[in-house]
Amino acid sequence: MPSVLRPKGEDKKMEAYNGYIKPKCNCFFLGLLFLLLALIGSFANAKTHHRNFVVQQTPENRLCRIHNILTVNGQYPGPTLQVRNGDALVVKVLNSGRYNVTIHWHGIRQMRTPWADGPEYVTQCPIQPGASYTYRFPIENQEGTFWWHAHSRFLRATIHGALIVLPKLGSPYPFPKPKHEIPVILGSE
Repeated sequence: MPSVLRPKGEDKKMEAYNGYIKPKCNCFFLGLLFLLLALIGSFANAKTHHRNFVVQQTPENRLCRIHNILTVNGQYPGPTLQVRNGDALVVKVLNSGRYNVTIHWHGIRQMRTPWADGPEYVTQCPIQPGASYTYRFPIENQEGTFWWHAHSRFLRATIHGALIVLPKLGSPYPFPKPKHEIPVILGSE
């Protein structure tokens, strides 16, 4: 084999490539890996809850007479939503009623999603009859019982429901855990 002339010191560089090279920044990469795993672990329990709301006319018997009222999914009061702190909520609202409507998530902080807050002509245009709108927002650093309601004219009288935010999995309640919970919603039509 013909010998190859190499500059002085080149032989030592080649030896380093043939053997095990110990990186100088092991601690940095281990720290980065630990941070990445911790970040993934913190989102492991968070869920995205998808719900469909259909605002519609529903016949309701009040005082021995049938009245048509606007409801969500034919329920009065509307459906109770139950999520956990850290979850996200995606609610598609289809307006099959005859009035414009928006939904306000009462007490939920809309820190980076102000367009999902619901007051018509303030943070969003109303959902017109026959149209739909999808609300998307995270529930962050909040626990307790809230409520959602229509934020248009008189519609909040019949379009409303509970929004229950439980603590994150593995986190305790900020008070002694109740034996049983029953949401009570007061409203009038």
